[in-house]
Amino acid sequence: MSEGTVSLYSDWKKLYPRYQTGFFRRMRWGLIFLLLGIWIVLPLLRWNRPGSLPDQAVLFDLPNRKFYIFDLIIWPQEIFLLALLLIAAAVLLFFITTLAGRVFCGYICFQTVWTDLFLYVEKLFEGNRKQRIKLDQSPWGIGKLAIKLAKHLTWILISMATGGFFVFYFADAPTLMSQFLRGTAPLPAWITLAILTATTYTMAGFAREQVCIYMCPYSRFQGVMFDEDTIIVAYHPEMGEPRQGNRQLRQSADSKYGLCIDCKQCVTVCPTGIDIRNGQQYQCITCGACIDACNDVGEKLHMDNELIRYTSLREISGGRTHFLRPRIMAYSLILLLLAGGIATHFLTRPPLHLTVIRQRQPLYIALTDGGIQNNFTVRVLNMSQEPHQYRLRVEGLPDARLSVAVTENASDQAGGVMLTVGPGEVMPYTVYLKQSEQSLMAGSVEIRFVLESLQPSGGSDVYHSVFMRPS
Repeated sequence: MSEGTVSLYSDWKKLYPRYQTGFFRRMRWGLIFLLLGIWIVLPLLRWNRPGSLPDQAVLFDLPNRKFYIFDLIIWPQEIFLLALLLIAAAVLLFFITTLAGRVFCGYICFQTVWTDLFLYVEKLFEGNRKQRIKLDQSPWGIGKLAIKLAKHLTWILISMATGGFFVFYFADAPTLMSQFLRGTAPLPAWITLAILTATTYTMAGFAREQVCIYMCPYSRFQGVMFDEDTIIVAYHPEMGEPRQGNRQLRQSADSKYGLCIDCKQCVTVCPTGIDIRNGQQYQCITCGACIDACNDVGEKLHMDNELIRYTSLREISGGRTHFLRPRIMAYSLILLLLAGGIATHFLTRPPLHLTVIRQRQPLYIALTDGGIQNNFTVRVLNMSQEPHQYRLRVEGLPDARLSVAVTENASDQAGGVMLTVGPGEVMPYTVYLKQSEQSLMAGSVEIRFVLESLQPSGGSDVYHSVFMRPS
């Protein structure tokens, strides 16, 4: 690089965040234990499932394209629910960011949770911040090598557990766990475990703040969603300035000015390495670590003033934070509509689903008695947990005769055909629809296939189709 040229890039420097106790640290640990507990417990919970399915409370059955969540079953034709959930998650993220900044990043994000866990393991093996810096700067020896190997081995074990519990959601957890221990697990399970182990180990152990600052797009567009009433972590310069590095020069304890002693404790605890006193910065993940550090120093100096706290730009300028504002209300309304739509679908969806596909080759068959026949493939999905008998009939076609190809669970009856479908099964049937010569008219006609259960709880469904005739 020539003299006088300014580089747009800076070399990466390893951060050594200091472990700080306090209210927000306890809150973060509580959420970490809660989230990890849910992650671990859900695939291990037992739940009665029909047939050969594993008795698991939460099961993502990819071969059959079904999701089981306790008594709720998500079927393949309900894939639109995934789109609604993704939209709702995005709107919820916008709502949280507009209301309280990046609290999702600071407390709930996977990267934050696992990075906090890895940093705690690093502290257990390598000591506090000063000891970790000293260890990295010291020459390699048996002691340093043993400490580093123990730390990385623990990281790898945590990463393997993370990937393993993720795989448990897609198969019977106890069985798959036993297969992993014996080395007989299926190849896809091993591949998934290896990928998740590698990514968790890399992201939480090495990338850390680089993910939050450079890789995550959320940090880049979060400022668009902020306004003067958004709750952020902020330093109050009107109380802290001018900074006085010597405690003895600090004004009396009841003073409201010049309270910052420039101890830089808020900088050493920051997981992204910023100085919150420089104002709002996109690297801040709103974790509250700097608040705990500043409050800890304040307590030792017998100061009640909070130089760093959760606040809003409006409050800093002397006003009051407005929580009910148009953007918050708009996001809330959208969330209510999405949640209401999803809930309405589950409450009103029929316990069966009918699909009819008309066979196009040939378009129709001319019978020897002068009538016309169309062939259809009928698929019946029984979404209940018990077997049902259904009657299939046709409306909109005068003098129609409906029959079904001979199978074990289907038969012809007056007024339609009888079909038997087991719980959670999808049964295809070949159905023949005929119209006699006396009722024939030129051209196609719209018809309706009506499927009704003989049991009151079985429900009904209708499918619109077309009956083809000569023009």
